[in-house]
Amino acid sequence: MTIPGPTPVREFMPDLPGWVQVATYAAFLVSAVVFAVMLGRRVRRSGTTWRELGGGLRAALRSNPSQVLRRLASEVLAQARVRRNTTGAWLHLSILGSFAVLTIGTGLVGLEHDITEPLFGFSFLRGDFYLGYELVLDTAALVLAVGTGIAMWRRYVTRPPHLGGRRSVHLVYALLLYFSVSGLTLEALRLLINPVPWAGWSYVGNSLATALQPVVGADPLAAYQAVWAVHVVVVFVAIAILPLIMLDHIVILPLNILLQAQREPGKLRSPFNLPKIIAAEGDLDGVTSGLKSPADLAWDRRFMLDACIDCGRCEAVCPAAAAGRPLSPRVLVQALGRDLREGVASSTAPEEDVFLRGVLDEAAAWSCVQCGACARECPALIDQPGTIVELRRNLVEQGRIGERQAALLAGLERNQNPLGLPSYQRADWLKEVNVPTLAEHPDVEYLYWIGCQASYDQRVREVAKSMIRILQHAEISFAVLGDEERCLGENQRKLGDEAGFQMRAMENIELFHGYGVRKILTHCPHCLATLTKDYPEFGADFEVVHHSVLLADLVAQGKVPAPMADDLGIITYHDPCNLGRLGGEYDAPREVVRFARGKKQFVEIGKSRDRAFCCGAGGANYFYKVEEQTGISNLRLNQAIETGADTVAVACPFCLGMLEDAARATNADTATPRIADLAELVAAALPTVAEPEAEWIDKSSLVADS
Repeated sequence: MTIPGPTPVREFMPDLPGWVQVATYAAFLVSAVVFAVMLGRRVRRSGTTWRELGGGLRAALRSNPSQVLRRLASEVLAQARVRRNTTGAWLHLSILGSFAVLTIGTGLVGLEHDITEPLFGFSFLRGDFYLGYELVLDTAALVLAVGTGIAMWRRYVTRPPHLGGRRSVHLVYALLLYFSVSGLTLEALRLLINPVPWAGWSYVGNSLATALQPVVGADPLAAYQAVWAVHVVVVFVAIAILPLIMLDHIVILPLNILLQAQREPGKLRSPFNLPKIIAAEGDLDGVTSGLKSPADLAWDRRFMLDACIDCGRCEAVCPAAAAGRPLSPRVLVQALGRDLREGVASSTAPEEDVFLRGVLDEAAAWSCVQCGACARECPALIDQPGTIVELRRNLVEQGRIGERQAALLAGLERNQNPLGLPSYQRADWLKEVNVPTLAEHPDVEYLYWIGCQASYDQRVREVAKSMIRILQHAEISFAVLGDEERCLGENQRKLGDEAGFQMRAMENIELFHGYGVRKILTHCPHCLATLTKDYPEFGADFEVVHHSVLLADLVAQGKVPAPMADDLGIITYHDPCNLGRLGGEYDAPREVVRFARGKKQFVEIGKSRDRAFCCGAGGANYFYKVEEQTGISNLRLNQAIETGADTVAVACPFCLGMLEDAARATNADTATPRIADLAELVAAALPTVAEPEAEWIDKSSLVADS
């Protein structure tokens, strides 16, 4: 585009004395030094040193650089987690994006004036590029002002209940609003001082210039110099104090994301390794596992706690908070962060734990269902569930647990199951279905892990029976442990009995290795998570398959008949937390559901896939009660009812039990859907009479004809 008159160019500090430029860069240098000092204080307040932080960052980048950099690009540049919250996302992206554009625009001016022009005689802020530059920067300043204004309205007027915020948030809003308004004012005054034919490209500044003309009169230079001086001072002060106000997350969050980038969802930190201690002929005397004080945490987890920006996204998706339980992951992390900073400042280790000192309520620790929703939403990659388990470990270590929790642990020790039922009755029902055991036939493809719920709960047992029928029909080589099966300890670990869990893991792994187990099939996502996330650390090296994945494979291969599913009506699917959000498996169960009913009759619950709402059973909550206003399972069932579905398909025995309990407790006038496991849906189409196969055949012993 051609502009009549001289070529459009960018003026640098128009009509300001020459010494101002030198003073400006000197002031910038001072602010940068203060920023570095303040950032050091910000790092040290979490009890961390630059050496530890630098070493941790180098270790993360060396161990898996591609994964770490991908996570950094996704969470920092693409703002993946921020974009999950629609309203907050648009506000944050508009403010961050416009602020970044204005910062880059200012940097381009300095680049041209200080480097390309004096060193290479090259000027790029001219012509059409400069016109576009003016248009973009004016737009960015306008977006920053409007976005900040809407954010202030949201915080001070509409006030979402989950929205937290440090006290410095008010200063941050004031700074952002000032930056945008003062920047546009400077542009307007510059156009009044030096009118140019291309002023229309600075459409906001040009309009503001028209409005300011009567105010500044014929000589706008004095006004420009005053506004410019104040603007520069405020910018440099903001840079200097940035590590101390809420804008510190610009620096702190990327650092914490780098440190936490390789953390696997749902995988708990092990405070010690019992097999290694035993191998070294050591003992557990003096070994502690719980979180008594934030100072007990490893340095990177202390840094993680201090990285919380109090945005409230975790609280907004927390099922415990939604049910009115005494837990807010936001409040919990903020309280621990404050206690950490106070401890670092005082340099004295507290004698009592965070509960006895009133930092937290013990009920908050027991309210968590370990669904991982909070950690999935957190833009800072904070591990709230793992922190809560560490708090529970301290309570268990101190013996400060309720009767139901104590009964669960006692039942595990005495009867090898969390229900406390006789261990000798565990496999009685298997005689009805005539399945082989590993002791009888060790050379099978799959060990079918029955689990505690199917062993003792008659309703869940129907899931196992359906799965056994499917395996037999599809001629899958499998066996069970029978009387030798024992609990894997998932609830034991989530409850906080770390030593008991590790002992149980060692015993089970030894049993698996003794039989040469290569593949394990389970219908329980809790068992799946324990076997895949927890056991490998203690020597497990086998493949674990959830029944939804095997069922989807059998469907794809045509090894099971298509169900006659007219009685199912419209069907929806509830994502178990351990299979979906923490395990990453979403498609296989849906393939099975569509096979059972047809694609047109399948509807999604509003909160599904990685945003699915928990049934309320996780974190051992299935075995004890927590005070709440509304049952978590009732909230989830109501979400399913809202879809109009006649059947809710599940892929977890705990979800099955919780949702059926909620359905039984629902008002008799409210129609409730049927709850059914995936295996039950598929098995419904199998022949009702077992095929006449007299005995189990070890197909691995057969030799194919040449």
